[in-house]
Amino acid sequence: MNAEIEITQLRSRVAQLEAQLTFLYSHLGVTYVPDPDIINQPVIALLKSGNYMDAIKAYMDIHKASLSNAKTAVDTLNSKYGHP
Repeated sequence: MNAEIEITQLRSRVAQLEAQLTFLYSHLGVTYVPDPDIINQPVIALLKSGNYMDAIKAYMDIHKASLSNAKTAVDTLNSKYGHP
């Protein structure tokens, strides 16, 4: 299958699914509130297991962040989710 056709089909399917979700949320009277830390689940898992340095490396990989920015962000996540 041509890659462009496949991408077009996937975009169409995603649009359909988004429309269905919008309808369901409206019908049920609920509002979707995204979890801002969902993308950081691998980092959070590392923090929960006490792997602080690996969490920083994972954050850098996921977000293409500098060491300084990653450390700041991971420190914030660590205070919220870190190993006791």
